[in-house]
Amino acid sequence: MKEWNNPYNSFNSMKGLLYSPWYKSIRDWKDGKINKPLPPIEASLDPIHTCNLMCKHCNAHSYLEEKGMLKRRMSDNHLFNLIRFLGDWGVKAICFGGGGEPTMHTALGKAIELTHYCGMESSVATNGTLLTDKLIETMAKYCRWVGISVDAFKASTYKEGRNKDLIGVAFHNIKKLSNKTKELESKCDVSFKFLIMPYNQLEIFGACLVAKDLGVKDFHARPADFRHQGLGEWKKKNNEYKIKIIKDQFEKCHEIETKDFRVFTIMHKFDENFLPIKNFTQCYASPCCIQLCANGDIYLCPDQRDEEFYKLAEHDPDPKRILDIWGGKRHYDLVFNIGKDNCATRCTFSPYCKQ
Repeated sequence: MKEWNNPYNSFNSMKGLLYSPWYKSIRDWKDGKINKPLPPIEASLDPIHTCNLMCKHCNAHSYLEEKGMLKRRMSDNHLFNLIRFLGDWGVKAICFGGGGEPTMHTALGKAIELTHYCGMESSVATNGTLLTDKLIETMAKYCRWVGISVDAFKASTYKEGRNKDLIGVAFHNIKKLSNKTKELESKCDVSFKFLIMPYNQLEIFGACLVAKDLGVKDFHARPADFRHQGLGEWKKKNNEYKIKIIKDQFEKCHEIETKDFRVFTIMHKFDENFLPIKNFTQCYASPCCIQLCANGDIYLCPDQRDEEFYKLAEHDPDPKRILDIWGGKRHYDLVFNIGKDNCATRCTFSPYCKQ
C-alpha cells in the first residue's frame, strides 16, 4: 500500500538506519563493552498533564482523567533546567506534547526558544486550539515540525471526538501557522494529523482536502491502536474499520499531492487488518528516546507513560538524576529482558527495534 511519494521523509522508519552510532552503542552496552548507551536522540517531554479537550480516543485519556495526578504542571524553573541538562547531555531534539496539551503550559514558547539556544531541535504535538500569535511566531521560527491533531472534516464529527465546537478555531490557527512559516521562509513543517477511528473513518479524504486548502506542508493519517492502555471508554479488543473504504480514501489523498503538499498514509507499523505490528524480540531501540513527564516521572518510552512497571526514576527536582538510571540494571532489564513481554500496546519504535 502506498504511504508516500518520496521515501526520503521523516515518517519513513527506515530513517533509523541513520541512527547507527546509537544502535552500535546499544549493542555494545548489551554485550558489556560499555557501561551505558549514548544519550537518547530525542526526549519526549510533557510539560503539563492536562488538556482543554480531553478526547476519548487520546492515548493519554485514562491517566489524565481517571488517575488524578497530584502534580500536573512542570514548574517553569524545572522545565528550563531540564532543557539545559538535555542539551548538555547530548540529546539532539525535544518533542513537547503527548501527556496533555503542551500549549496549556504558559512557558512553552520560552521552552521552545531555549531548546534552540541549547543546540537542539524542537517539535510540538498539539490540538491547535490554543495557539496565540506570539506562540505561532515562536513555533514558526524555532520548531522543526508542529503536528496538529484534528481527526475530522465536519464540525459534528470533531465534536463527537473532542466534546467541543472548536474545529473552526483549529482550522484558523493552522492557517495562521502555515502562513507564518511561509512568511519567515521557515524550515518548520506543519502537519495536519488524522488519527483514524470508527467515528471519523469516512472523512479522511475530506480532511485531506481541507488540509491542502489551509496550506499545511503535510497531511498525516494512520490507524489507532484500540487496545492502548491510555484510551478511555473507547478502548476495544478489536477494531471496527471499513478497511476497503479507508484504502480507497488513501488513494484519493495521494492523487492531490503536489511538491508543496505531501500526503502520508502510514501503514508500515500495522498489518493488513490495521492492527499494530510488533515483530521484534526486545525493546532494543527504546534508548533512542527518553520519556519525561510533567509530574517528574521518567519512563522507558512514550508508549508506557504512567505504567509503573516501566518507570525508571524521577527527574524532579534534579535532572541530573537521569544519569543515575541511564544504563543502570533496571534500564538494562527493561530493554533486553522483560520490557517487550509486559507491553500490551502498540510500539512507536517497532521498526527500529527490528532494525
